[in-house]
Amino acid sequence: MKRTIVALLCIALAVGSLAGCGDKDKNEVPVNTEAKAEDKPVVGSNGEPQKDTEEDQKEEEKDNTENAVNTGEDEKSQDAEEEKDADMSEDLTMTTLKSSAGTIDYTSLEGLDLEAGGHIAVVVKSTKTGYWETVKKGMEAAVKDLNKKLEYKGDDKIKLSFEGPSDETDVESQINIIDAVLAENPGVLCLAAIDMESCQAQLETAEENGIPVVVLDSGVVTGTVNSVCATDNKAAGADAAKKLSEAIGGSGKIAVMAHIESSESSQDREAGFADEIAANHPEIKIVNVSYENEEMSVKEMAAKVLDENPNLKGYFCTNQMTADEVLDALEEAGKEDMAVVGFDAGKKQKEAIKNGREAGVIAQNPYGMGYATVVAAARAWLGLENDSFINPGYQWIDAASLDDEKLKNYLYE
Repeated sequence: MKRTIVALLCIALAVGSLAGCGDKDKNEVPVNTEAKAEDKPVVGSNGEPQKDTEEDQKEEEKDNTENAVNTGEDEKSQDAEEEKDADMSEDLTMTTLKSSAGTIDYTSLEGLDLEAGGHIAVVVKSTKTGYWETVKKGMEAAVKDLNKKLEYKGDDKIKLSFEGPSDETDVESQINIIDAVLAENPGVLCLAAIDMESCQAQLETAEENGIPVVVLDSGVVTGTVNSVCATDNKAAGADAAKKLSEAIGGSGKIAVMAHIESSESSQDREAGFADEIAANHPEIKIVNVSYENEEMSVKEMAAKVLDENPNLKGYFCTNQMTADEVLDALEEAGKEDMAVVGFDAGKKQKEAIKNGREAGVIAQNPYGMGYATVVAAARAWLGLENDSFINPGYQWIDAASLDDEKLKNYLYE
């Protein structure tokens, strides 16, 4: 009996030992499969990890509140921006452009399916005057409308770059800017040349690289361009002559102060003015024509002309800057009653018209010119037809029409 019990005990011990050996083989490399309590995420009813502490929960609530506030502010900002952008479609600047620019409607974006992320490059005479700032506004509006029509957002948007020297006489700086812009290989170049003969090499580079060129404000005499969007400057100069003749009673001595002579717009305005005087106003004599230059300021030149011609009755100025400077010279000379006809309509000229120091201005359509130039540029880029000359029009503005609501967008600061 004892032997039987001992045998049974040995068998039991042997089985236990074998099981122990098997367990030992399985766990030669022990793995800790139990995480510490603080390492285990607490899972909520939605299956998402819950914050471990009350402080974390408060922080999350704060973040959610801030995000909601920021989102609300972004939406309000976007709404305010959209409200601020007035509908210009019925404005005189745009209706005039639509009706008289050419055979094509340069307010229409129909068929302008530009590739996403394209670049419209613009180089102008200066970025520092109200005139060019208004041109830029028209261009930005056209690009914004294009992106909206094409539903482009973010990096897909059509890009507009707008560059130029600070001084409208700085030809060398403008050439350098054009070179840098062409190196970026834009889809199209819009150019307002300071010197109409200075850009031949750049225009050749553009043509070699398949970059169409649309000229605005002032044309060029060399190189290939797709289209020119500019005021009819000879006609505008002729109208200025008629208005100055009326202001001085049809007879007397007058002078002309023109911006840089190498600019086509300057030459055309002066020529249109002189031709009208010679053809239809025999009792008026132009005693001096001066051009903006780097040797003497416009104000100094005007003062010299006034000193040499004490009986001068009137002055014609071909752009905003020359008109501003001549008005200053007249004020210093005590001749504020002299008749002045200017071009463009910045702050100083508006004040001069109000107080009777200026008969009026030929006001170009810089907003419409900017918009039409971008439309023409898009068409050129796509290989669509453009008019060779696009005329955005101009208006005569004097004391009687200065506050006319329809003309407000022809005026600028």
